[in-house]
Amino acid sequence: MASVENIDEMKSYLTPREENEMTASYQNTTSIACPVCEESFDYLVVCKRPETSLSLGKVMNLCTVTNEDGRLFLFTHE
Repeated sequence: MASVENIDEMKSYLTPREENEMTASYQNTTSIACPVCEESFDYLVVCKRPETSLSLGKVMNLCTVTNEDGRLFLFTHE
């Protein structure tokens, strides 16, 4: 599994899509492999707070990575 430092570096290769005070999302336009399952993922969603509400518009598979300060990284697979 990738370290959080590697995930933060990975974000520089992704396309930013939406950001607010609770979350930020990045689209994987270059087919980078998910650090959890090693399959290409569609979006990375970063939860900035320990308590975050998400509204998912469609059914998808999720892989997650959490770091020590409570940030949650969701890798979505459609």
